[in-house]
Amino acid sequence: MNGAYLDSLLAGRHAAESRQRALAADPRIRMVATRAANLRVLDTGGNRPALLLTPDGPCVIEHCLPLIEMLAPEFRVLCFDMPGFGFSYPRPDYRFGLNETGDTVIELMDALGIAQAVLAFSCANGFFAMNAAQRYPQRVSHLVLAQTPSPQAMQRWTKRIVPAPLKLPYLGQLVMAATARKFATSWFDLSLPRESAHKAAFAQQARHAVESGGCFCLASLVQSLGDCNNHDLQGVQCPTLLYCGDNDFSHKYTDFESLKDVIPQAEIRVLSGCGHFPDLERSADYASGLKQFVAA
Repeated sequence: MNGAYLDSLLAGRHAAESRQRALAADPRIRMVATRAANLRVLDTGGNRPALLLTPDGPCVIEHCLPLIEMLAPEFRVLCFDMPGFGFSYPRPDYRFGLNETGDTVIELMDALGIAQAVLAFSCANGFFAMNAAQRYPQRVSHLVLAQTPSPQAMQRWTKRIVPAPLKLPYLGQLVMAATARKFATSWFDLSLPRESAHKAAFAQQARHAVESGGCFCLASLVQSLGDCNNHDLQGVQCPTLLYCGDNDFSHKYTDFESLKDVIPQAEIRVLSGCGHFPDLERSADYASGLKQFVAA
């Protein structure tokens, strides 16, 4: 048993009533059972090529709605809260590990009858997309990442940015449970440009999700990825595109070119003026580039 077990207890205290409120928000949203969690998924449906999209906590599905509408004409978009975030409450035996979360992505695809998909994940979630592409190459046609450096560069980021208590099992989970509302708001001050037009709306939506019973198991995620290194994710063969923002104070010293140490064929594009969420801050540019990349 480790700290992630405590997160499953803390996050699931009001799961039933919170999940009902979350499902009522959009008729396209439903729950899909996996071994890691009952995943909250928005599915645009249809028979177009599948694209799996997941928000980077404390963002939730609702943050992605404008982007989803831009992508829906060309893709069957499936946007889901990752296990332990938003309204996808983690099961007691889920440990936020690389392989088990990569397996969860494939399990979700299996449950929805999807043979192959584009994975568009951001920040640390990008490592789970890379893991799925590495271990199930026939299931992932393209990777489109955002603000995801190499694992070793991310370790340096974690050391510099993440408060020390969050790295300690049990203590970290308790601290996050006590400060989730504050952290969900203050994170945007650190990760978005000072004058960002998105800051207030992003923070309000994140705070609303947490206050409505959504979970934010950041400590468990940090602890599970603490030993991840470049070697763990090498071998991805599919076309890969990384979007990064150059005005993310939290990543001021991060070298996003480091992703090429893991995926040499990765193409890296900078969306000038963006912070931590280039996919959400400049959704039209991101969506246009993604469509062109996949079509090519």
